[in-house]
Amino acid sequence: MTTATTPAPTRSPLPEMPVRVIKRVGLTLVRNRPLLLVILTIVLVLFMSLGHREQFLTTSNFQAVLVNAAQSGILVVGMMVLMIGGSFDLSIGSILALSGVVSGVLIVDHEMSILVAVLGGIAAGAICGLINGLIVTKIRINALIATLATMGIFRGITQLISGTGVGIITDDFARIGQSVWLGLQSPFWLMLGIAAAGSFLVSQTRFFRQYYFIGGNERAARLSGIRTQRMILIAFILMGTLAGFAGVLGAARLNSAVVSAGIGVELQVITAAVLGGASLKGGEGSVIGGVLGVFFIALVANSLIILQVDVFWQNIIVGLVLLVAVSLDRWKQVTSA
Repeated sequence: MTTATTPAPTRSPLPEMPVRVIKRVGLTLVRNRPLLLVILTIVLVLFMSLGHREQFLTTSNFQAVLVNAAQSGILVVGMMVLMIGGSFDLSIGSILALSGVVSGVLIVDHEMSILVAVLGGIAAGAICGLINGLIVTKIRINALIATLATMGIFRGITQLISGTGVGIITDDFARIGQSVWLGLQSPFWLMLGIAAAGSFLVSQTRFFRQYYFIGGNERAARLSGIRTQRMILIAFILMGTLAGFAGVLGAARLNSAVVSAGIGVELQVITAAVLGGASLKGGEGSVIGGVLGVFFIALVANSLIILQVDVFWQNIIVGLVLLVAVSLDRWKQVTSA
C-alpha cells in the first residue's frame, strides 16, 4: 500500500521579479550614463519647479546656468579624451589662470593687439600641456604626481607674472567674452561648437578612437602599432590648449585676469567626466556624456544657491557626487565580470 506524498511547496518567483527588474534597470542606467544624467536632470528640474518656480523657472536663471557651465564644458572635452586614454590632468585650473593672465599682460603691459594676446594666452596653455605630456610620457612620472606638481608650478608662475592679477583690460578684449547672441553670451556658443567638434572627432574619426584602445589595454595597443606615448602627449597638448582657450575666454568675460581663476575646477571637470561615463581605468566615455555631466553639476550648484545652502556645501556635494559616480563605475565592472 502506497501512501500519497504531498509535493513540497515551491517558492513563488513573483517577489523576486521586482528586484530583478530594478537591478536590470539600474544596471542599464549605469551603463548608459548620458541617459542617467538626462533622467537626473529632469528629476531635479521637476523638484525645483515645484517649490521654487518663480526663482528657478526663469529665462535669466537658465541663461546664467548655461553661461556659467561654458568654462567647464570646454575643459571636459579635453579631459574626456585624456581619461578615455587612461590619464587625467589636475593642473587645468592653474593653466586656465596662467593663460588669462598672459593675455591680460600682453595687452595692458606690452600693448599688443587683441589677436596676439588671445593667441599668446592659448599658446601658453598649449605649452603647459606639452610640459605635462613630456613629464608623463618621457620622464614616465605618474600623471597624478606630475600634474599635481605642475598645478602648483603654473599657479606660482601666474603670480610671478602679474602679482594679484590684471585689472580692467580693454573693452575690445571684453567683447570676446561678453557679446550676446540669442540671449546667451559667446562663451556658451563657443563651448557648444567645441563640444560638437569634440564629440564628432572622438566618436567618428579613426585617430581619436585610438584612445579607446590605449585606455582599454595600453600594451596591446602599442603592440598593434599604435604610438601610445605620442597619442598621450597629443592629448595633454589638446587639454592645455583648451584650458588656455577657456582661460582667455574667462578673462574676456570678466574683462580682467585674476590669479585665483580656476581654483577647484579640476574636481568639477573630472566629476563631470566620470558622471558622463568615463572610467578611471580608461577606455570608456563620450564627450556628450561629459558635457551633460557639466550641465548637471551646474544645475545642482544653481539649485543650492536658490535653496540658500551655504556656498561651502557645493564642494562637499561635488565630492560626494564624484564618490557616487566612481562607485557606480565599480558596480558596473563587478556586475559585468
